[in-house]
Amino acid sequence: MLEFLTDDLRTALGYVNINLAYELRIRAGRPAVLNYRGKYVFLGAHGVTDRIGDALICSYADIEDIIYRVSQYSVYSVTEQMKQGFLTAACGERIGLAGTYVYENGAPSAVKEVTSLNIRIPHEVKGSAAFLFGERFQKGVESCLILSPPGRGKTTMLRDLVRLISARYFINILISDERNEISAAFKDFSLDIGAFCDVIRYAYKRDALSSAVRAMRPDLIVTDELAAADDVAACIGCIRGGVKVIASAHFKNFESMKRSPAFSAALNERAFDSYAVLAADSIGQVCAIYDAEGKQIYGK
Repeated sequence: MLEFLTDDLRTALGYVNINLAYELRIRAGRPAVLNYRGKYVFLGAHGVTDRIGDALICSYADIEDIIYRVSQYSVYSVTEQMKQGFLTAACGERIGLAGTYVYENGAPSAVKEVTSLNIRIPHEVKGSAAFLFGERFQKGVESCLILSPPGRGKTTMLRDLVRLISARYFINILISDERNEISAAFKDFSLDIGAFCDVIRYAYKRDALSSAVRAMRPDLIVTDELAAADDVAACIGCIRGGVKVIASAHFKNFESMKRSPAFSAALNERAFDSYAVLAADSIGQVCAIYDAEGKQIYGK
């Protein structure tokens, strides 16, 4: 993991517990910042530090080098990802990009002069979904939407749900992994998620979900970060067709989700059987669960 980083950054991270590191932010000419134990600190040559003067300073050339390494020295091969503002490395590390976007015919065609990287460090935390699994999946598989602000553990929980469901139920599971974040972080793919799991990588959800139902006949689809109305509509279509869907979305709480037209449509149709809300002030903690009608059945 993180083999694409510069030597200085890899050496510095060798001094920290990587299991407690969630995000590394690199900005050209500015101090390296690490989200460690849920708080932002500077990354120095010998690990985390509170002193800005001890922080590593990354250059524009360092950022270019990281992008080349992630693309295995073929930036052309990751052009489509970069158009969407991210890259995904070999172990599922998602790398957000900030720089100069170039447009053609009203759509982004390239990202040039990248000046900032936000590297999300994936974790396979076995047991992170144990509570949710115990509350909602003991008697069978259902459609569930996991809600939280960014960086609160939604993807980690999805991975563990896949593992737990695969171990309990012999059903066909399809992972629609648009950014290759869910499946790439499994240490041993075949052992951890079982013999009944298929993966579609780097495809838009609207394409992956519609083709998957016809071609792969899944019993359950797992996908991350519903955003556009097309994503929600694709999930609703699968559920209407008898396929269970477990997904996630960025929302502060259940009330904010209800104010989104696309998601309120799913609620009105009772598409999802449950909604799990993760706490905003911690990582991976379920603070509330709602049923298909929007009635709170767990939490304060």
